[in-house]
Amino acid sequence: MASAASAVRRRYRRVWWLPGWLFAAITQLPALLAVAWLLPGTGMLLAGRLLPLPMLIIFVPLALALCYFAMRQLPVSWPRFAAPRADPAAKDDSAQAAEPSPAAEPSPEPSPEPVRRRRPDVPADALLVTVAIAVGFAVWQVAYGSQQLIVVSDPGAYLQYGYWIAVHGSAKIPQAVVSFGPTSGLNFASTGFYQTGTTVTPAFMPGLPLVLAGGMWLGGVQGALLMPAVIGGCAVLSFAGLVGRLAGPRWAPAGALVLALTLPEQYVSRTPFGEPLVQVLLFGGLCLVVDSLVMTRPRGGYIAAMTLAGFGGFALGLTVLVSIGSLSTLLPAFPVLALMFVTRRPQAGPLGLGLFLGVACGLAAGLVLARPYLSALSSQLHLFGICAAGFGLVTALIAPLAFPGARAWVRRVLSARLRVLGLQGETWALPSLGMWLQWFAFALPILLLVGFAVRPYFQVTRGQTDPAVIRYVAGLQRLGHLPVDGRRQYYESSLDWLLWYLGVPAVLLAVAGAAVLGRRMARAVLAWRDSLLAARIWGLPYLIIGWSAVTVLWDPAVIASQPAASRRLVPVVIPGLILLGLWASSRLKARAADLGARPVTAAGAATCCVLAMAIPAFVTSANPGLAARATVSAHSSGVSKFISRLQLRGMGFSATYGGELAAVTRLCSEIGPSATVVFVDSTSAQSYMQVVRGMCGQPAASVAGASTVAIEQTVTSIEQAGRRPVLLGVSRSRLALFGAVPRVVLSLQTSSDPAVLTGPPATTWPVHYTLWMSSPLGPGSSGTGL
Repeated sequence: MASAASAVRRRYRRVWWLPGWLFAAITQLPALLAVAWLLPGTGMLLAGRLLPLPMLIIFVPLALALCYFAMRQLPVSWPRFAAPRADPAAKDDSAQAAEPSPAAEPSPEPSPEPVRRRRPDVPADALLVTVAIAVGFAVWQVAYGSQQLIVVSDPGAYLQYGYWIAVHGSAKIPQAVVSFGPTSGLNFASTGFYQTGTTVTPAFMPGLPLVLAGGMWLGGVQGALLMPAVIGGCAVLSFAGLVGRLAGPRWAPAGALVLALTLPEQYVSRTPFGEPLVQVLLFGGLCLVVDSLVMTRPRGGYIAAMTLAGFGGFALGLTVLVSIGSLSTLLPAFPVLALMFVTRRPQAGPLGLGLFLGVACGLAAGLVLARPYLSALSSQLHLFGICAAGFGLVTALIAPLAFPGARAWVRRVLSARLRVLGLQGETWALPSLGMWLQWFAFALPILLLVGFAVRPYFQVTRGQTDPAVIRYVAGLQRLGHLPVDGRRQYYESSLDWLLWYLGVPAVLLAVAGAAVLGRRMARAVLAWRDSLLAARIWGLPYLIIGWSAVTVLWDPAVIASQPAASRRLVPVVIPGLILLGLWASSRLKARAADLGARPVTAAGAATCCVLAMAIPAFVTSANPGLAARATVSAHSSGVSKFISRLQLRGMGFSATYGGELAAVTRLCSEIGPSATVVFVDSTSAQSYMQVVRGMCGQPAASVAGASTVAIEQTVTSIEQAGRRPVLLGVSRSRLALFGAVPRVVLSLQTSSDPAVLTGPPATTWPVHYTLWMSSPLGPGSSGTGL
């Protein structure tokens, strides 16, 4: 037995790099697979030829090639800011050096800082737990998945978009005007779909529908409904990879756990939303960029670094293909690129090229396939242009630092200290500008937190102009017994949203981490210490998190009903604050060890920090409570009685929109073949028109004004075209006017997402869908209606 154990230990020493390499590879994999799927899918969709077999033929070798070139040489540990040293003479924080993969060569770069080299610190159990949490999260979301096929909000529109391109291979939806005969005044637009010329255009970017189309090919509608959970699990895994690289691999399971317990992450991972796919590309791209910055070895190492940087930049840019709002998220990349060019980093060129190619791919697809959608966002894009101009100015100010003379002049200005004469003749040296900048970087996150905290006392945001949204908000206000003002946006309370979903400890830890990190990175940049790898790899993630948190909290640009509004926090804000909070927790643990605390004490402090972040998130998503009576016998123990009474009533443990697939299937069978569907009211048209057009495969439209005379003329025109007219509406009274007996073809009692303005959602709301149908006969026809 002892000899066998010794043999296992010797074998493990030979593959000491394996856990770190596997951690790097597994956390990169979702982003690489997403790139391999979206790139050819976009090209084929632009050509109007999206077909499953050609897609598979291109995807498989492309995915293998991307994985091979990205994973053949990876770092197996990553530099981190060391704990503050007790030596008072030490003026700068040192960083742990990164171990390369076994194939990498030693670096010729001299390091003026003392560094500590060690074997990779990625334990196998941390890797296994991280993967288990990601898989468990995906299974959890499958168990409580949503069947949102009826188009009442974005998920239904996304699913119908994916269904259409999976079946027809093109994003251009024909109106089929010939099926309505010689009539006019038809309206083919509905929720999530614009009427443009002779076609109908989806009102979304095509990234997520392309992934849903893959699920549709694999397993039909059920396969598409499973894809959000799969993407959500991949997003948790990619985020854990970034946490492991920046806060330490042992903190990766904590990052995956806390993110998985937040209600907004669950909300967007059980029904089709684009935010989890943005997370996969964003966090996976940042992982690739971080790995490229660590791979600074000569020969093959430089080639691997540039390859990783190019792939990472392309993944970051491709987030625009999923959400046009990612343009704002990526703005901090431009000054970072300028600084990388100034410092002559070999990764700068590939990173910039990949980023621009990814953004160009997303914009090209948006302009061709979703131009009306982009036109509707013109005001937001105008604001983005102003922000882009500001970042362009910052980038231009960084560019002159490429000249040694300019760097020397800036260094002298920042380090110069004015001396003033005291009252008694002594001389005092004032802090230098560089010192002030360091403390400003430290104080800025704290000041922003205070500003957002006091904002509700000085501002009430109003500005809604859409009449439909004003009526909707006013209805929610009446339902919640609030003062009725439909123009209110509630943006001044955006910090409360974070406190609801993350909790006060997580936000405070995140702000503390941002403050300390800001000062340390400012010190590294001002001292021009290129060997501080920890500051270098933190730069881009830190700026993206900070910029996104400030801009989203200031103007969420969404209706403030929860949990729908929490989507805006999902791509960057919530995971970014979790990352900063975990980094602060890791520094607290390291500081405790540095002060002489026992390992058990330091581990206990770290555990308390993680629990302080995880418990509030779990309470919001689970909404635990006690039932009136226990379900066990009277002789059971007190613990058993307590467990039997415990109920998890929150949205995290409640499925929504169940039964819609069966209801839609029945609707399509009731409509039947060779039908032309006319909706007699706007409510039914907005929710069911694309369902009928896509999943039922029948032409559908509504009549402008929906007057009785106009609908009768449309019915006559449809019969003249040789089609069978079918009328659909939400009430019997509207259909009883057209010479046929209406009957119910869809009746579904289910649960829906709530809509709360001033608090987190506690549980789901009941909803009842009803749809009536009649098949009238025009004048001069014979027979009886259905």
